[in-house]
Amino acid sequence: MKAAFITRYGALENVQHGEQPKPSPAAGEVLVRMMAASVNPIDYKQVLGELKPLIKPRFPLLLGSDGAGVVVAPAEGFLAGDEVYFRTPLMATGSFAEFISLPAQTLALKPANMSFVEAASLPLVGLTAAQALDKAGLKAGARVLIHAGSGGVGSFAVQYAKAKGAYVATTASAGRVEMLTALGADEIVDYRSERIEDRLSEMDIVLDTLGPAVRAASYKVLKKGGVLVSIQGMPDPETVARMGANPLIRLVARGSAWKQQRAAAKQGAVFKYHWMQESGAELAKIAALVEAGKIKAAIDSEFALKDVRAAFARSASGRVGGKIVIKIQA
Repeated sequence: MKAAFITRYGALENVQHGEQPKPSPAAGEVLVRMMAASVNPIDYKQVLGELKPLIKPRFPLLLGSDGAGVVVAPAEGFLAGDEVYFRTPLMATGSFAEFISLPAQTLALKPANMSFVEAASLPLVGLTAAQALDKAGLKAGARVLIHAGSGGVGSFAVQYAKAKGAYVATTASAGRVEMLTALGADEIVDYRSERIEDRLSEMDIVLDTLGPAVRAASYKVLKKGGVLVSIQGMPDPETVARMGANPLIRLVARGSAWKQQRAAAKQGAVFKYHWMQESGAELAKIAALVEAGKIKAAIDSEFALKDVRAAFARSASGRVGGKIVIKIQA
């Protein structure tokens, strides 16, 4: 089968497109014929080797962390021909390929009102945003700030928070105002010309999609007892342990968590970290929101499987609005 893969870490030039063995499903797995997959920052980080301290894959390493496709044969509650979408398990990748074999519990039927390209754009960012916001205590009436609302996670998070009845503020450039207004944002702060602390206050939740650079200002806009939940930086000790990281990395994770929690406490806030967990059951709930018209795909661009390098280059450009999708089958 055709696939995108690397045989060693390094630069973008290491990404290859060529033949790889077609996977054979193990017990409890479902073979899926891939139709589309999305590009996520974690994919490019793997190419560069930035996840080496946490994840130890075997080479050749097939790339791609989520996607949508068609079940090839009946297995584990799915029928041949079922249209599904998924996020790969934590320690696995391989959706930039013509076929992938996955644990049944990572799959869900794709939203009936979405194309494969649209559905493929949702799993990783959807699970990340929904789980992080839920961990922070999202509820109707909450005031939520989402950093980088036009990005992959941000564009989903804006819609998810609105679907749950929150007041949603977000940061973006002036050129993204129309897009974010259409997604439901109540307030948009132009990060190039405005400071969030001059516009916002008494926020219940901040979703940090950017990392330490935005945290000091974010704490200033949170109300006392408010929660900043981050998806950037060193994972929390529990996640690092689940990855099987060595004792040194676990020690670093504990130190990082303590430092972040202490900084938040000084501001009267709470810091939480979230690393997304794959879940077919949660993807089924997201599909229900999509079918109810509360979530829609935000697509930046599409690339063919053979053009994965170009897709990565687009992802690294910093000018992306929504998700980049790899269309695997014409």
